[in-house]
Amino acid sequence: MNRWLRVGTLWLALAAVLLPRLPVFAADDEPVGTDRLLPPEVAVYVSVPDVDELKARWAKTAMGNLAEDSTFEPFKQEIMKALEGVSGKVEEELGVSLKALLQIPSGEFAFAVLTPPGKKLSAVMFLDFGDNEKTVDALLEKAEKALEDNGAESDDEEIDGTKVTTWTFKGGSPQQPNKLVYFIKDTMIVISSDLATAKGVLNRWDGKHSDTFADNDNYNLILEKCQTDDEDGLIVWYINPIGLLQAGLAQAAAQNPQLALAGVFLEPLGLFSLKAVGGSADMGTEQFDSVSKTFLVIEQPTKGVMNLFQFPAVEQKPPKWVSSNASAWFSVNWDVSEAYQAASSLFAMIPNAPPGGLDDIVENLAQQEPRVHLKKDILESLSGRIQVVVEPAKKKGDEKGQDRVVVAIGLKDAKKFQSTLTKITNTPGFPGKTREFKGSTIIEFEVPDLSGSLEPKMAGLAIGKDQLMISNDVTAVESMLRGDTDGDALVDSAEYKAIAEHIPAKSSIASFSRSDSQMEALWEMAKGGQAGLLLPMIDFEKLPSFDSVKKYLTPNGGYAVPEKKGVLFVSFGTKKK
Repeated sequence: MNRWLRVGTLWLALAAVLLPRLPVFAADDEPVGTDRLLPPEVAVYVSVPDVDELKARWAKTAMGNLAEDSTFEPFKQEIMKALEGVSGKVEEELGVSLKALLQIPSGEFAFAVLTPPGKKLSAVMFLDFGDNEKTVDALLEKAEKALEDNGAESDDEEIDGTKVTTWTFKGGSPQQPNKLVYFIKDTMIVISSDLATAKGVLNRWDGKHSDTFADNDNYNLILEKCQTDDEDGLIVWYINPIGLLQAGLAQAAAQNPQLALAGVFLEPLGLFSLKAVGGSADMGTEQFDSVSKTFLVIEQPTKGVMNLFQFPAVEQKPPKWVSSNASAWFSVNWDVSEAYQAASSLFAMIPNAPPGGLDDIVENLAQQEPRVHLKKDILESLSGRIQVVVEPAKKKGDEKGQDRVVVAIGLKDAKKFQSTLTKITNTPGFPGKTREFKGSTIIEFEVPDLSGSLEPKMAGLAIGKDQLMISNDVTAVESMLRGDTDGDALVDSAEYKAIAEHIPAKSSIASFSRSDSQMEALWEMAKGGQAGLLLPMIDFEKLPSFDSVKKYLTPNGGYAVPEKKGVLFVSFGTKKK
């Protein structure tokens, strides 16, 4: 691959993130989205909406405001100098400046992978270039020269008044040669991997075709569930994972027939229940600095693998022992009993599995030391509630230690579980040490300090407040057992309340995190020179101090809720007030 193609590949990757979406207009001036230009057999679809709206929304975000802060100016100058160097190389290779190149997308960008029946996978990309036709023509001239130099052959034909160019590459099979097809219609260039796909797009150009991807029920359900402020997001995406997998297996089976057998296991595993997954991403909305939504379309009732992951919705909020200093809190409610039953059913499907199945194996293991029954002594004692708390490490001089992490596993029968835990700790050779603390038994382990210190740390676990508490720092377990925190409780803080007002009363998953705590370590690493190893042309020491950045950052939150037709996942960042 020559340098032009390498630059082109990089540009396309950038385009997939930054390009906008403006609709094609039909004869009656009604907008036609690319989803209506595609046939129904779409397995992957990505659409990036209006670039002007994207820029306007970016300016309203915390990072957009930060970029305009005067303290950020020295670093912006570093970026501009680096871009000037890149622009010179781009212009030398392509004959157009980097600025002109980035101005090309002035309308819609979309990308799709199709699974046409009985044929190999195909791909298509749409790009509206607006008033930048001269730049596009110059790039196409360069691209066609590079293709010709690499031995590709071209063929032109006219379809419904539109010139369609097909490039055929050497090295492909005679039955299915590798191709690149493109055409320009109105202000849009369409690039496809085969001629049939290009023709299918042209046949739907007026938006009146009766058989399109836009009519896909699962796709429309995802759009409905993932709207932000009653609109589609700045990025919309869709994947049919099972359809994509089946098409890939069918294509591979043409070369290796044994691979066709893999598809036989999809149905009994219950994977066919997952019909589609997709979502949207948005920023600078009325309510959020940023927000992303993902919806899994799952056919009910589920079975097989899907039953391993059942998360009933319950009321979830941080307990009082979680300090307001916590940088992150995460909670999930898992149906452990259902997961065991699903695992047992899946185990029975294994060829030559023992007649008694998973239950017999568990019974046999329970007869061995320390004579603990996985189902009766452990799983049946768990409530299914699992919480994770992260507390930022305190600085010792100029050095920052390791963050404290606590995992709290809810118990239905703490007394019974304590008895089980005692059996395990009394086993000869058990590596931990036990000690009494505030009426509870703490089990300590020596672990390395991952922050870089040569001195080991003491991790610990104990049962308290109807939970099994595990931490990489035993002092955190002691704090939980005492019921005290370093300051007020997180649940009473203004930061958490700003997040909680957007989380449903009952959810399967709930989370809170401070973006400043998460970003500070990365910021200091970049400013310290580590980012310069990847981008040596930029002086990262000119980044402003993190204190000037921190004021722009707000807490993030997230949740998941089960619905009749699937599961909705939402993550968001609050707006600065």
